Amino acid sequence: MWLAGAGLSLVGGTEVSRKRILFEKRGYSCFVRHVELPQLFGRIARRAGFSLELTEGFSPHAKIVMGPALPVGVPSLGELAELWPLEAVTEREFLDRFNAAAPTGFRFLACRDVDGRVLNKVIDAASYWVCPRNRPVWEAVEPAARDCYGDGLLNLSRDETGLELTLSSPSALGIGMLVRALTERQEIAGWPEICIARLALGTWNGEAVVPLLTPEGGERA
Repeated sequence: MWLAGAGLSLVGGTEVSRKRILFEKRGYSCFVRHVELPQLFGRIARRAGFSLELTEGFSPHAKIVMGPALPVGVPSLGELAELWPLEAVTEREFLDRFNAAAPTGFRFLACRDVDGRVLNKVIDAASYWVCPRNRPVWEAVEPAARDCYGDGLLNLSRDETGLELTLSSPSALGIGMLVRALTERQEIAGWPEICIARLALGTWNGEAVVPLLTPEGGERA
């Protein structure tokens, strides 16, 4: 039974809270496909000694909700997911056990019990670091981004390390659109000629992305 608006469900008469987690994917972990993450997280939970609430239906599996998808090969410093562990533990214990069981490249940074709307109903913006390997191509990023994203490009800034793009509706407006646009313009030959990382997922306050969780564990939005 789901207790609407309370972030709780009942499993065997026991209240189960919804836990939002912040994690990063670095190194070879960025090559794990997005569709494989729920199964991977289920295995991490079992290794960590957690049982998770299961979905309903003929083929129940661990109830895990992931944030917006990333292309294979793109690392991230701030991904989000939600799951429903059947055991009540502190944030510190949850993170320690999950990190001890996680494969190389995955690191869990924060978690928090939440209620209200589920993850993908809350996220409305994402920020990315973009750095073409050929320095002259940097000048082509802004016009290509404005053409392919239109009003969905919320902000674009630049420093000596590369460019930072902020996009609205990250489930619909992926960073792969920019790579395709630069390829079609013959500015790059494809993914090997550009470095990209996702920096944050959260809500847009008119000036910047406000992360839903920070590494300190505080809920921001």
